[in-house]
Amino acid sequence: MFDELNQAIDEYLAKWQNLVAQRQNKEFFDRMKVCAVGWKTADLAEYDRLFAAWREACDQIHVGLINDRWIATMHLKDSELHGGVTIIKLMQRRPGSTDAVGLDHIDFMDMEETNTKAVLADESDLKWTEEKNGLCQWTSVWFDGTEAKLRTGTVVDVCIDELEEVNSKLRGKYIRSTEAVGVVSTDVE
Repeated sequence: MFDELNQAIDEYLAKWQNLVAQRQNKEFFDRMKVCAVGWKTADLAEYDRLFAAWREACDQIHVGLINDRWIATMHLKDSELHGGVTIIKLMQRRPGSTDAVGLDHIDFMDMEETNTKAVLADESDLKWTEEKNGLCQWTSVWFDGTEAKLRTGTVVDVCIDELEEVNSKLRGKYIRSTEAVGVVSTDVE
């Protein structure tokens, strides 16, 4: 079920190790913890096919519509992919995009968040950018035709933030609607 994904992870991690070997501060890059893999599909039909195929291997799934495309964060319940990956981000390609499909990136938990920009700035040949998408923030490191997303947490933290935002809106809506109809507390002391 995950053969193609595991093969792509192996190829990616070989590129990552090559990148790390060329760094001035190898220890910094070695401390990065692999925590998720991003897999991009060409269209909704392929997204739905993979979602259905991978769903049975998961115990938690969060799905959101981000920038007019579906993204599912899928946690594997009893297995892990190569590199110790237990979270798959299944992403539909953005409408009108010609991005490559397949393994898009790997998320790394940045264990040095206060030092990251200084370390990356010292690596003069390294291309990196600060990115943001909705409630999600990360630093992208671009190398060998791929991307590493350095995060201060995991993508599950982003899912929690997204759900908390929806919950706050719902709570606010509920409170406003009960105030509008004059609901009073029935608590008795």
